[in-house]
Amino acid sequence: MRINYMDILFWIFLILSTGLLIWAIFGNSPTEFFITLTILFAILIKTWSISDRQIKLEMKFNMLARNFKQNTK
Repeated sequence: MRINYMDILFWIFLILSTGLLIWAIFGNSPTEFFITLTILFAILIKTWSISDRQIKLEMKFNMLARNFKQNTK
């Protein structure tokens, strides 16, 4: 099983943004821009990870279709 670094980065930024959000609610926190930036970056990483998986899956299906077409002739 391969380690997916995008998923690890997503969870790190999700935990960081949750911690910053809790800090903003209960205490003297950094600006809301920084909190919003970490949340958006976590969403960006997750979207990038999903799109990479979809591209790999499409490539596998294309190779399978090409092999199937070559073997049926």
